[in-house]
Amino acid sequence: MSSADLPESFDPNIIARDAFAICVDMPVSAFPRLVDLLTSSNGVVRVTLKASMSADQRPTTIIGLVATLEQSCQRCLQPVTVVVDHVHTVEWVADEAELARLDASEEALDNPDWEFLPMPVPPKVCTLDLVEDELILSLPIVPLHEVCALPEAAPEPAEDHPFAALARLKRLN
Repeated sequence: MSSADLPESFDPNIIARDAFAICVDMPVSAFPRLVDLLTSSNGVVRVTLKASMSADQRPTTIIGLVATLEQSCQRCLQPVTVVVDHVHTVEWVADEAELARLDASEEALDNPDWEFLPMPVPPKVCTLDLVEDELILSLPIVPLHEVCALPEAAPEPAEDHPFAALARLKRLN
C-alpha cells in the first residue's frame, strides 16, 4: 500500500483490474458534511481502499475507516468520543436491472458490511464523497456516554411551594 493522496475520482473497473490499494491519513476537516455532525474537527481518519474483482467478475471496492471522533452526547450534551473502525465492501453491478435482480435473488447477502451499487455512468466515482458517506453512515444514530454525569437539580425550598401555606394551615388544625 502506498501513502499517497486519495485520487480525486476513480473508475471501479480500472482500479479493480489493477488491484489498486491505498492507505491515507486524512484530516477530519477534509470532510465538511461529517464536520457538521461533530463537536470538533480535530483528528485524522485513516482511509484504506482496496479494489479487486469479485468471484463473479464484478469490480469490488473495500473501504476501511479508522478514526476517533467527537460528537455531542444526546443525554448530557457534553462531548462524547466515538471510535470508528469500519470496513464496508461495495460490489459494483452493471446497471439498475442487475441490481434489482440481485436484490430479488438469494445471491444478495444479508451482510450490512457488503452492498451492491450500480455502476455510475460514466464509470467515475468521487472518492472523497464515497469515503465521507461511509464515515457518516458509520456514526452512531444516537451518540451517548455509557454513564452520564448529569447535574442534579437543587431541591426547591418548601416556602417557595405554592401549597406550602395550605400545608401549614392544615397542621395548625
